Amino acid sequence: MITERTNPATPLPLASYNLPFQKACLHHLNKTLNVRKAYIIVSGSLSRNTNYLDVLVGELGNEKVAGVWKGMTPHTLYSELLEIAKDVMRSGADCIVTLGGGSIIDGAKGMALANDVDLNNIEAFDIFLQKSLAFRKARGQTPTLESDQKPSQIPIICITTTLSAGEYNPTGGATNDTTKHKQLFVDPAFTGPKIIIWDPSLTLTVPEKVWLSTGLRAVDHCVESICSLRPTEKGSEYAKKGLELLIPALLQTKANPENLEARLNAQKGGAYSMKPFLLENVPVGGSHGIGHQLGPYGVPHAETTCILMPAVQKFNAKVNASTQESLGEMLWNNPVVESVLKKHHLRRETSDLGDILDIVIRELGFARTLAEHGVKREDLDKIAVSSLGDICSTTNAIPLTEKEQVMEILEACYS
Repeated sequence: MITERTNPATPLPLASYNLPFQKACLHHLNKTLNVRKAYIIVSGSLSRNTNYLDVLVGELGNEKVAGVWKGMTPHTLYSELLEIAKDVMRSGADCIVTLGGGSIIDGAKGMALANDVDLNNIEAFDIFLQKSLAFRKARGQTPTLESDQKPSQIPIICITTTLSAGEYNPTGGATNDTTKHKQLFVDPAFTGPKIIIWDPSLTLTVPEKVWLSTGLRAVDHCVESICSLRPTEKGSEYAKKGLELLIPALLQTKANPENLEARLNAQKGGAYSMKPFLLENVPVGGSHGIGHQLGPYGVPHAETTCILMPAVQKFNAKVNASTQESLGEMLWNNPVVESVLKKHHLRRETSDLGDILDIVIRELGFARTLAEHGVKREDLDKIAVSSLGDICSTTNAIPLTEKEQVMEILEACYS
């Protein structure tokens, strides 16, 4: 087993690999975290289509498993999150283990944070989450500021199968059932899951579309970090390393899904994609801010990137064209990427970063427009207004403060 600190300055979180996931999980429960009982939240697809939940429970033993919850609705609805949080509390678990990707990771972060709120009151929970995000914003201006909210007490182990990299992020998101607004939240201690377990063979269970789209989500983290409102030299180094691992690995696993080396490289690239934000406080931008609001209108979370990322970069080129040009050159210089760009008849001297990203997304087989996902044109106005309330929109390279700005991007993505 190999372990790596995701933050060199702290003992946790750890990324763990080169040991089967079930054995790694037992080791970290007993040796790293020293906890008694785990509550397992498994993705719906893994619980229905594989025996991996049984493999995990069999390795841990019934005495180590306090409870199991199978599946969560996409985009992490408040009502469901609170229902599971109550079950976790009743179970007596002192650790949450997620098996799979997507909404269950954000759900686990929300459950761990909800230790000082009425779990039967959705309105109070909404205010609680808003308050946590307000503290995050205020802390950015006043680093010594302290929160009156309690930090999470229950550690999380994430056995990951996808690449969207939420397991590295203290920030989570959950959706208000009534308003459909996706509310971001963050632990006041700015900590997330403690252990992230990589087992590339486990990722073979993930539908190709989910694997590749979440990988593109991690690509989006990298691109928006390099082309950020507030980039840093070290943050851009991390993000470029992430892209060097991610984009070739995604193209390679599209061509050969059994390529476990490429799958592990993609997992490593996903970890790098979060380092600019986590270690350098580099914010992402409009692709994330608008994308957070598309989910309730039927666009799968990671696939929001496939629609928005190229258009947002084209919109931002007015202020960071030279950075985008340099990043485009880096991608052209990768032989795996170059072969795909040439296959689609793209020319180095006339293409921009948005064009390159467009071709990569198309080569991986994804729809590029809102119309293809069934989003109604009459909903664009509501999406634009909701996007303005997202912190990532305000930290876009060109801060999105007017509805008309968001509408320009949405119209470019519509059809």
